[in-house]
Amino acid sequence: MSPDSDSFGLDILALGAHPDDVEVHVGGILALASDRGLKTAILDLTSGDLGTRGTPDTRKLEAQEAAQILGVLRLVLDFPDGRFTEAEAYRQRLMIELRRLRPRVLILPAPDDRHPDHRRAHQLGREAAYYAGLKNYPCPGVPWRPEALAWVGGENPGQPDLLVDVSAVWDRRMAAFDAFGSQFSQDASLPVTRIAHPAFRRGVLGRAMHWGSLRMCDWAEALWCDRPLPKALVQLLAHLETPA
Repeated sequence: MSPDSDSFGLDILALGAHPDDVEVHVGGILALASDRGLKTAILDLTSGDLGTRGTPDTRKLEAQEAAQILGVLRLVLDFPDGRFTEAEAYRQRLMIELRRLRPRVLILPAPDDRHPDHRRAHQLGREAAYYAGLKNYPCPGVPWRPEALAWVGGENPGQPDLLVDVSAVWDRRMAAFDAFGSQFSQDASLPVTRIAHPAFRRGVLGRAMHWGSLRMCDWAEALWCDRPLPKALVQLLAHLETPA
């Protein structure tokens, strides 16, 4: 599907502040959704231009490679990394995309993450999702509000509201993660960063094994949401876990 298509109507849209944010947490859910025939996309708010490693162009290429591995569409708004806010100009640009893409389920960054951009992206996404559904809001596009919001885990997220068995797509999910070589590879010639340390990758694996142990499966990914559990998320989980 072309990014300029008028025939959107996504089942899932995963929002990230930077390229690779989505792959860290829910790459398996997106790969599984793609395999189940769901219309799925990633929307990066920035191209990660403040990142210690890699360039914006490199990161965009890595992001597209990861999206191809997962089998999803990828778009970027090119907000200024580290400098976007919850102001009207940014909110309206995101609202326009939500009205254009019409996602049924919107997955957001964590509300309590250590990275300020992730926290802002969560709040910006929440506000844009609400206001995009108001008929009289002065914003281009036909009003649309996602049926359900969910978000990934932050620093101390507590017990998840949803656990999805992603064992069937785990190798592909990690291949998409590894597509971001500029960020995650242990290359002695590059600056040392928190996410490039081997412990970060072990954390991704350990978290997924822990969630999997709660589901009695090899690997699982977690989502949080407001209660009561939205019907759209219940239906999504059922669809994802129906054998292809």
